[in-house]
Amino acid sequence: MRTEKVTFKSLGYDLVGILEYPKEYEPGVPTPGIILYHGLTNSKYDCPLINEVNEALVREGFITFRFDFYGSGESPGEMKDKTWSILEQNGFDAIRFFSENKDINKIGLWGRSTGGTIAILNSTHPLIKVYALASAWVLISSSIAKFKKAMELERELEKEGKVLPGTGKYKGEYSFNERFFEEAPIFEQKVLSNLAKMSHVLVLGTTPDRKVSLDNATTIINLAKEPKEIHIFEGVDHDYKGVEREAVNLVVKWFKKYLR
Repeated sequence: MRTEKVTFKSLGYDLVGILEYPKEYEPGVPTPGIILYHGLTNSKYDCPLINEVNEALVREGFITFRFDFYGSGESPGEMKDKTWSILEQNGFDAIRFFSENKDINKIGLWGRSTGGTIAILNSTHPLIKVYALASAWVLISSSIAKFKKAMELERELEKEGKVLPGTGKYKGEYSFNERFFEEAPIFEQKVLSNLAKMSHVLVLGTTPDRKVSLDNATTIINLAKEPKEIHIFEGVDHDYKGVEREAVNLVVKWFKKYLR
């Protein structure tokens, strides 16, 4: 496996990412690639499942790309600076950057939590055909109340040195600006509209999930076109703790079937 640390431009900022190539990769040989989107409070390294999924995909011969969205990890900004419009554009710019490698002949998207939401928003890009969405948040407006309660609980847990399952090491204080909430209804409509046009969608969900309720996963599978699959892990929270291997195997199988 060859790893390359890179930066790319998005909205005038340099976002930081990692390209990883399989051992058998040969320049000039068409190879499928997959971009991995981390969750809202996560980074390219600490998002649940992202390391395991990435390693398994590279081992199976895919080129992978994961990066820190604006306000996360090594990229500029803090969590309070994030908006839906910024995250959506970050995703499009990541696809543009990744597709500049002419050896990549097909691209799939993997996203967890808000990363899954951004994958759906980016589905209008003509190069993207296959998706694996883990606990994607699609009922954004109706989930805001639950989200704010989770934020309150998160702050209380933080005082005890704890976090809700699935929460990463976020940058700055645990807060969001008003625009993040104001944009929610607009982007929910975009998400639902895009879903109705998507196919080749793998949906993973957990229950009870204290951050993203199960009706988000069922909404995705009901709206998306065939081929599609859904797998729900019972008694598992937002971090997929204890079922990582099974979740990873489902993702790898999906991309091997539809992105080869």
